[in-house]
Amino acid sequence: MRHKIRDFLCLVFIVCLVSVPVEAKADQPVPPARPRIGLVLSGGGARGAAHIGVIKVLEEMKIPIDYVAGTSMGAIVGGLYASGFSPAEMEKIVTGIEWNNAFMDKPSPQELSFRRKQDAADYMIDFDLGFKNGHFHIPKGLVQGQNLNMILKSLLFHAETIHDFDKLNIPFRAVAADIETGNTVVLQSGELVKAIRASMSIPMVFAPVEIDGKILVDGGIANNIPVDVVRQMGADVLIVVDIGTPLRTREKLVSAVSISSQVMTILIHRNSMEQLAKLRPGDIHIAPPLGDLGTGDFARAPEAVRIGQAKAMSMKPLLQRFSLDEKGYHAYLARQRKGSPEQPKIDYVRIDNKSPLSKSVIESQIRTQPGDKLDMEKLKKDITRTYGLDFFERVDFSLEKKDGETGLIIEPTEKSWGPNYLRFGFGVEDNFKGDSAYGLSTRFTKTALNRLGGEWRNEAQIGSNLRLFSEFYQPVDYAMNYFVATGIEYKERNANAFSPSGDVAAQYRISSTQVGLDVGRQFGNWGELRFGVRRTTGNVSLKIGSPDGGAGSFDRGSLYSSFAYSKLDSYSFPLVGSDAKIIWMDNLKELGSDITGQAMTFNWLTAATWGKFTLVPGIRIQTAMDSDDAPIQDSYPVGGFLNLSGFALNELSGRHTGVARLIGYRKMGSTGLGAFNMPLYLGGSAEAGNVWDKRADITFQSILYAGSVFIGTSTYLGPIYLAYGHAEGGHKSLYLYLGRQF
Repeated sequence: MRHKIRDFLCLVFIVCLVSVPVEAKADQPVPPARPRIGLVLSGGGARGAAHIGVIKVLEEMKIPIDYVAGTSMGAIVGGLYASGFSPAEMEKIVTGIEWNNAFMDKPSPQELSFRRKQDAADYMIDFDLGFKNGHFHIPKGLVQGQNLNMILKSLLFHAETIHDFDKLNIPFRAVAADIETGNTVVLQSGELVKAIRASMSIPMVFAPVEIDGKILVDGGIANNIPVDVVRQMGADVLIVVDIGTPLRTREKLVSAVSISSQVMTILIHRNSMEQLAKLRPGDIHIAPPLGDLGTGDFARAPEAVRIGQAKAMSMKPLLQRFSLDEKGYHAYLARQRKGSPEQPKIDYVRIDNKSPLSKSVIESQIRTQPGDKLDMEKLKKDITRTYGLDFFERVDFSLEKKDGETGLIIEPTEKSWGPNYLRFGFGVEDNFKGDSAYGLSTRFTKTALNRLGGEWRNEAQIGSNLRLFSEFYQPVDYAMNYFVATGIEYKERNANAFSPSGDVAAQYRISSTQVGLDVGRQFGNWGELRFGVRRTTGNVSLKIGSPDGGAGSFDRGSLYSSFAYSKLDSYSFPLVGSDAKIIWMDNLKELGSDITGQAMTFNWLTAATWGKFTLVPGIRIQTAMDSDDAPIQDSYPVGGFLNLSGFALNELSGRHTGVARLIGYRKMGSTGLGAFNMPLYLGGSAEAGNVWDKRADITFQSILYAGSVFIGTSTYLGPIYLAYGHAEGGHKSLYLYLGRQF
């Protein structure tokens, strides 16, 4: 019993000793725990650059962010910040990106495969209508997001292997919408870039992004200011940056486009109001006064940054309570900044092929090999080269860690609206003097007929000239360098015959059918060499004037060769690069030709730009090399805009022709963005040349001089020009021209 009493007294004494300091501390103030701060970034396109200005002020005030969520442009800025970028780096990115390229899919012609360059040059309506299973199909968006994906991948590559967004430098959420249900979808794991792209996939503009079986579009239609999302992440207090687009007034609702945009803005405005109603006392609502700065005004991004910064500065008294001391904020920055991670060594490369092409065809486009240290610029060229084949809706890549090795995964996905495509072209020229010409053409191509990428192409053109063409084209190696092609063509055109005084004496209609077989070699994506044979039968009939013996049937059997080179950046208004093609024909009686002789055509131009001013010199020569007595069907036409401007289209013709020209134009401005961009150009040309029936007549004294002034723009249907042309001898014309001219 005595021992028990002693133990009890000892226990009481210990408890008293422990309780004394506790009671003493209770009288001292205990600093409250720092509130967990959530940053909410709304959508709003280019207006979202204001988010960066706000974050700049938050960092200047040493205010830490514990959670961040964003919608659309807010997801881009939020994802960059959460993955470790500083405000200065983000400002440089947003103001430095070429947004016109980001909102386009098609690589420039410089990056397309050579065969696809021909499509871009000949069929300038930049739209492929798909056909399969007896139905027409169109893309799910005007832009598939390939270029934007590559930009984001390059920026966020250091976070490529992080699939839990809570493990980013700041926990992050991207907000998208399920287009089937309209419900909000909060993306908290998976591929960071894919989540951001889904969040900003504006319906009709960008193709939806499929994640976990859901078809996702821009989160703005469901939850543009994700207040509830950040609250659910665990934030005690919110800083909400609201850059939403204001509703248009009656005066601005003047078109179907503006009214359609207003409907979308109303949907976004309503869900934004619902979210803002959830703010609590102590939350901060920052609404930068962005005025008329539109969602597509990315050229004004620096202005948006300044406006966001000024608005946040004006709210310093409300924000000050969240500031940390120097030591605490330094610790926060140490966690938030991404540092400079070393690029990994690639242990293996795998092609996840989602197309009918052979995996070997895709492998031939990839230069990054196992054992290489990852080089992002080299990888981007690999992806661009593969995408330039134009078989794919997108070509993506990712890294994976497996069994201690790093793998590079290339993921090409077949176009969902393919593999058969209709493409259209349209051209019209009118000189307002009764002379006009037009052409409507279509090309139907069945692609990927086999694993080597065989194609069957069919073309039809109606208008001033009639043309029907069919060709089977078969690469014979996985790199698609060598090929064979066989084709048949029927065409009709007019040709003028002239009197000694230079007046039109007669006009003929020439019809012909030609079959051919070629073998060839492509050189990278810049050149093509062909050799082949041609067999042609035709007929010449008189339309207008007195017969001079030119009518009748004809036969041609020819050896054919051609070399083509193209590195132009555009076939509408080129700024850089060159384009050239030479064709040589040798008519042989052994091949069934009723005449012998050689003919050559040579075209060349190059473009160089200084600032907004571009010069394009060029030359075109066509000649029947061995004869001054070639029949009318072997003559060549000249005349029309930029082809001895002032003359009507194809007004002149002869056995030998030559035209040299120097074109200059200046970019005056542009409207729209990406695929909707319409740059405006003001320019002029100086031209010299003529047509000759005999080589002895080709002298400097016989050269005609011409020139033009024009205003033009590049549209979705191709380039449009309004021009005035004047040529020596009093020839003048006013032109309205739609279609390729350079």
